[in-house]
Amino acid sequence: MSDIIIRIVASLSCATFFCVATFSSLGAMQQSGYKNGTFWRWLRRSDNLFFNRLCTLALCLALASTATSLCFSFLGVRGALAVSAVPFFILLLGFCISGEKYALKVPTKRTGRLQRLFAVYFLFVACATYIFLAALWFLAKWNGSQLYGFIAYTPFAVTPMLLPLLLCLANGIEGIFENARNKKFVKRAGQVLDESKILRVGVVGSYGKTSVKNILKTVLLEKYSVVETPESYNTPIGVAKTVFSDEFTGKAVLIAEMGARRRGDIAELCRLVKPDYAIFTGVCPQHISSFGSVENVWTEKKEIIKSGAYTVCGVSARAWAEKDAEVNAAQNVAYIDTARVENVRMQATKTSFSLRLDSGVINVETSLLGDAAVENILLAATLAEKMGMTAAEIENGIKKLSPIPHRLQLIENNGVYILDDGYNGNPRGAEEALAALSRFEGRKCIVTPGLVECGVLEERLNGELGEKIAAIAPNKTILVGETLVGAVRAGYANGGGNEENLVVVPTLQKAQEVLAEWVREGDCVLFLNDLPDVY
Repeated sequence: MSDIIIRIVASLSCATFFCVATFSSLGAMQQSGYKNGTFWRWLRRSDNLFFNRLCTLALCLALASTATSLCFSFLGVRGALAVSAVPFFILLLGFCISGEKYALKVPTKRTGRLQRLFAVYFLFVACATYIFLAALWFLAKWNGSQLYGFIAYTPFAVTPMLLPLLLCLANGIEGIFENARNKKFVKRAGQVLDESKILRVGVVGSYGKTSVKNILKTVLLEKYSVVETPESYNTPIGVAKTVFSDEFTGKAVLIAEMGARRRGDIAELCRLVKPDYAIFTGVCPQHISSFGSVENVWTEKKEIIKSGAYTVCGVSARAWAEKDAEVNAAQNVAYIDTARVENVRMQATKTSFSLRLDSGVINVETSLLGDAAVENILLAATLAEKMGMTAAEIENGIKKLSPIPHRLQLIENNGVYILDDGYNGNPRGAEEALAALSRFEGRKCIVTPGLVECGVLEERLNGELGEKIAAIAPNKTILVGETLVGAVRAGYANGGGNEENLVVVPTLQKAQEVLAEWVREGDCVLFLNDLPDVY
């Protein structure tokens, strides 16, 4: 009985250290959307040292515990094994502490799902540890050799290498429960929405959804009380959380950002939200890795129009709609009229233009940058007028607009201009960002890892990105990582870019170190697409 208690205590102690030491892997699983395949690709990436560190830990544990056990063999098998546990746990503690140097750049969010996954993961690790220890104890008893007894537990050192597999197993089992729980949660949210009288607005498109959502909210607040899905929450769970939030109560308008990574996502969101109005920004080669082609992306996104919502479409969406007989014949579609925008003046730090609405003319001056900002404001203003707002109300709302964080956000720091476009990772957004950078007079620098989720077009689009970077001839170009930068670098060379101004670094931290030595007052630095850790 005492042996069983010892194994239980040892298993729980080891499981605690193992789970704490690998907590960052749960953050990577979270960034992977709790998909084991995406997580496994992150784990196997050549520049990812996480699994290498686990292998090194396993080797150190094996050597330290075995050597200690043999050195203290004069204490007998039990005594020697007890002493060998000391360096074992010291090494685990050191691994936990050193892990802070390898923290994910996207902080792990301690959500309810992550906490439940951690609990299941801990249970799996504890059970696997106990079974492993019990098997080794049995082999030691069966062997009967005292010398073998001193090294009987050495194979246990490989346990850290098995932890990613146990996490994937825990995620798979826990995911069954999560899927059922999420379906009930979303269904309840739908019932709450059906019982409410709130006006619903959906925002759909391959790009610009969050920017348009924030602009529209700011404008509508001049007339309505508004709640929106926060940040980039654009899934049924994100909508459901908004519905059950304190901010939802008593609001007149709900703005729901609607994202899609696979076929059927927009239709599912439309069934949940049942939008009265919608904005369709447009379609570009984004999420091709999921949909296979831009045509399939269009087919998915146009579900917002098929839902019956009065939909205001952007320039790109109109180009696709006019080729689609079903959408072209729809009576619930309106298109922005770019002829209403006059006297556009693009400057490095602001954008100004005149906007003609049915109820009057608006003179716009905003800190939002680029052609995309003009179109996004036009989309929001067009829908706001359809929803009963006057030109004066819309103008007052536009005056209150401020840059959306990480979406071509201009920041000035000690005389250095920073264009933070970290959350815009699509071809159109990249083009807008480069155009914005070109308007600055000082030295220019671009920091980018390239574009993702473009599927079979990824290499071509990143090559084109490299050519466009070369065309504006920045004084410094810093390519980050190794996943996509090969195509960007090749395109940069094809575009006649100066190789002496090009630097390739493995991480964003290294890029910042290069910048710290290079940048000076008057420079402008564009951060174009900051990839999550799992890319």
